[in-house]
Amino acid sequence: MYVRIALNIPSDKVFSYSVSDRFIPYIAVGMRVLVPFGKRRMTGYVVELCDEKDRDDIKDIIDILDVEPLFSERDLTFYQWVSDYYIHPLGKTLRSILPGGIDIESNRWICLSRENNHIERAPLSSGQREITDMLTRHPVGISLKKLQQEVNRINIYDDIKKLTALGLISTEDRLRKPDVKRKTEKIVSLTGNHRQNLRLTGKQQMITDLLLERGTMTLTSLNENITYASAVIRRLEKKGVVVVQSREVYRNPHETYDLGAHEKPKTLTDEQATALSEIMGGLTSRRYAPYLLHGVTGSGKTEIYFCAIEEILRSGGSVILLVPEIALTPQLLSRVKKRFDKNDTAILHSGISQSEKFDEWRRIMKGDARIVIGVRSAVFAPTRNLRLIIVDEEHDPSYKQDDRITYNARNLAIVKAKLNAAAIILGSATPEIQTTFNALERDFTYISLTKRVDDRPLPHIDVIDMKTEKDNKGKVPILSRPLKAAIQEALAAGKQTLLFLNRRGYTTFLYCHDCGYIFKCPNCSVSMTHHMSEKVLRCHYCDHTLKAPPMCSQCKGYRISNYGIGTEKVESHIKDLYPKARVERMDSDTTQRKGSYGRILMSLNHGHIDILIGTQMITKGHDYPNVTLVGVLSADTSLNIPDFRASERTFQLITQVSGRGGRGDTPGKVIVQTFNPNHYAIRRACHHDCQGFYSDEIAQRRYFGYPPFSRMVNFRISSLQKDAAKYCARTLKAVAQKLVHNESATDKIRIMGPAEAPIARIKGKYRWHMLLMGNNIRELQKLAREILAETKKLEATIKVDVDPVNFM
Repeated sequence: MYVRIALNIPSDKVFSYSVSDRFIPYIAVGMRVLVPFGKRRMTGYVVELCDEKDRDDIKDIIDILDVEPLFSERDLTFYQWVSDYYIHPLGKTLRSILPGGIDIESNRWICLSRENNHIERAPLSSGQREITDMLTRHPVGISLKKLQQEVNRINIYDDIKKLTALGLISTEDRLRKPDVKRKTEKIVSLTGNHRQNLRLTGKQQMITDLLLERGTMTLTSLNENITYASAVIRRLEKKGVVVVQSREVYRNPHETYDLGAHEKPKTLTDEQATALSEIMGGLTSRRYAPYLLHGVTGSGKTEIYFCAIEEILRSGGSVILLVPEIALTPQLLSRVKKRFDKNDTAILHSGISQSEKFDEWRRIMKGDARIVIGVRSAVFAPTRNLRLIIVDEEHDPSYKQDDRITYNARNLAIVKAKLNAAAIILGSATPEIQTTFNALERDFTYISLTKRVDDRPLPHIDVIDMKTEKDNKGKVPILSRPLKAAIQEALAAGKQTLLFLNRRGYTTFLYCHDCGYIFKCPNCSVSMTHHMSEKVLRCHYCDHTLKAPPMCSQCKGYRISNYGIGTEKVESHIKDLYPKARVERMDSDTTQRKGSYGRILMSLNHGHIDILIGTQMITKGHDYPNVTLVGVLSADTSLNIPDFRASERTFQLITQVSGRGGRGDTPGKVIVQTFNPNHYAIRRACHHDCQGFYSDEIAQRRYFGYPPFSRMVNFRISSLQKDAAKYCARTLKAVAQKLVHNESATDKIRIMGPAEAPIARIKGKYRWHMLLMGNNIRELQKLAREILAETKKLEATIKVDVDPVNFM
């Protein structure tokens, strides 16, 4: 027998290996195997079983690493589609999809040779001398990857080869054990020999009686009940009274939060009942059925989701429920656990450990968990009998991943539903323009919920023109006078307030009054954000941190001032204005610890927070009846980014955060602060006019030929060398023009750029973009592959982003 193996290397090839007789009964598609590859041993993924070999010099697999497959052949079909569509090698795609920390890899280990007395006299280049000096500081050796990091060079292979030939260093192959393993526990049970007339000590009899009473027990629980139980059990085992065995246990990532009061199904409104009836038709058809559920905030979309899930579970199917942010999972999980069997639910997101994700993944694969809840990566879950996918807040850009494989989970959910003949519900109060276009012009079924549950009114929105607001010093204040007064009224009434600002930190940047110098990140083309509580400046792109300086590094002046505001400064300002208020902040700085999202939201739910300040993680999905006031501190932040979707993002953010207010018996109020009160995105958001915004925006998209009237593929070029990045970008343009000209496709494909990225440098790498635009995505992908094939030897990193969302 032979197998085809995908490896985590930058190649589209799969490799053939033979399977020895001892492995044949156990090997299957979807398993991981350890294989020889060149001088290394690597973890590979079985993608095909075959009876014939495709070459003579074929090698055997070394070992099988899984007891059961991690994915099925149907899952593999989906993963292969993802690999092909996003122009990402299959092996690297599988490595990104599967739980992290489970693979065995071999590391190339490098150390100084024992006979290196002549190292000082050896004719070495400066780069080779740098390597030997580094190895001198690591007497036991160092991995190749670590050595590359220490000398800050990737291409050190020629130097390693020369030093090895001179006998100054030695290299060897070492296996690195996986970080994640199955968790087991020891269980103790009686054998039946306890009925014989054996002489037992007091403790031995105590353990025997306990096992007779409770049956099988874990060794841990026995140790908790009886002192030195382990030693006693070893003696009982020798006497044949008990048997000790190991069994696998799953780690539990589910934290318990009591958020929301939705314990029982609610009576549906007429609109909800009509919507559910439409969806039920698709669920029972056993065919691909896409729905856009467009409901205003508070219209009860989640209740429709739950009714649909109940129908799927009754018929033996499984469901994937996607949310865009980890912050949305605590409240959703709380509601799910009150409605469904918690043992039937699995969660997948970056907030759980690698070990927990590994266990959850295998529970899903076995069919033990039929409801999968998670962020974008949960779309890859190996569900059995998938019948429904729900994408909540489908408009959210968080569904798009920017690093490694640049997939869009919302789009992939549609593909997965097609492959599985399943229904898919895309839910949002502010659907993406593309999704609305699909519903109006293509095969999506459009379902509308125009009213809130119990006929509660949508919040009233006031727009404050900040050009007319000045404080005592003539500066623009953080809070306008109407917002200050509204916060005071909410506090007096015992109600809660949300304040939204999509920038964390204390101030935007520090600058010197004397010479005008702005403190910038040494690795990125951005200013460093001041974090007052930590007394540091931090880059939000590479995380470079330094202590807030007392003086200017350029002119040595001491007049250092700050500019702009972030959530940390707003928090400080609010505490000064309302000293008796209970104020909390929710952003990526305050939610780094596991469970922090849930703890903050539980405090809000239980009324322990009066004013919550946050970034976009507070803008969507949350349902807290006592929140009656919402303040948008700067509606212009998202308007000013260089992106054709800027207006759409602004409309969605304002509408979503506004929808957090007035969900209880008290009507909500929203105050939007802006310098552009007449912009159509802001005007439409303030009137809750989604259809009007769509009409405004789609006309502009059609005029300029932007999606949904075209497709895009973006080339992202980066290099540590400024000239190398620029040269690579220009070479890509020349190659693209030649290929387009040869194919006579100049009227179908436009080449835009190359141009420096808006943020020209991140993490020390200079960045350029080149954009391909056309009507046929397959033609764009074909051209992209041809460009990559002809530019392999360029000394820069080239990444292809199909259907790009982030142009920064």
